Amino acid sequence: MPDATGSPPFFSFFCLEIIPPRRYNKGMKKHLLFASIFVLAAVTSAIAQLPPSFSTEWEEEALRGLEAGKIVIRNIQRCKNISIKSGINPYADKVIKTANDINANYLAEIIYRMPKQGNEDIIDQAVKIFEDIALYKDIIYSDEKKGSQRNLFPLVEQRFRNDAPGFIQIGSHLKMDMLSPYDSQLQIEWGPAGFFFQQKNVSALMWRSFKAVKEENMIAAICCFEWNGDYYVYALGGIRAPRIPFVMKEIERQFIGRIEDFTVFYINKFNIKKDKR
Repeated sequence: MPDATGSPPFFSFFCLEIIPPRRYNKGMKKHLLFASIFVLAAVTSAIAQLPPSFSTEWEEEALRGLEAGKIVIRNIQRCKNISIKSGINPYADKVIKTANDINANYLAEIIYRMPKQGNEDIIDQAVKIFEDIALYKDIIYSDEKKGSQRNLFPLVEQRFRNDAPGFIQIGSHLKMDMLSPYDSQLQIEWGPAGFFFQQKNVSALMWRSFKAVKEENMIAAICCFEWNGDYYVYALGGIRAPRIPFVMKEIERQFIGRIEDFTVFYINKFNIKKDKR
């Protein structure tokens, strides 16, 4: 589970052996050449799974994780490092805009791929899952550094709900551990292009008497869309907050951990039929 969390988990797929120069002969060179070609082919195969509007400058382990059907989580810090490009899908564009609108400077990117075949109802599933705000009470935040687990949202209250065709808006009153209660607004949209979810704080988050995050400066945005026979879940979670050197790493660790647990919780709620290719 993502940093189910403290620091984001990353996946290692290759073990490298350091060979002393005196043992490095022509036969070994040939062996390493074939190994290099194999690795290049594997990475190229993984890149082929990404829509063309995605950056191909991903770390090798992230590409391999996506190919293996894992939830890939990247701490990208700033909007300029978002790997998805505008124009791939209208709901994906909304996800990008949500992060850009606050100029997030603590930012995590999550992507997951699943086969479309057998999962044709994934958009309907997403609507039912994300509109159920009571599920927030079940999200567990795991702080690996402290070795503790606790409810991410110990307080969840729905204040209003507006429904229209292909659109839901819900206002809520939430509390995250260590922070003051705050008001939040979530928006869900869906249609032929896919699915879009956005949550934003509409009141400030306070830590003791300090304003930790200003109004509308904390976001979670998730979309699901189809491309080339697969469904992609793509998410950005971010905040706009001071990057103070002596506390920056701890803020980043805890925030990224919460985003990971939030997103992975929902992806794991999907009834997904795995890729048999």
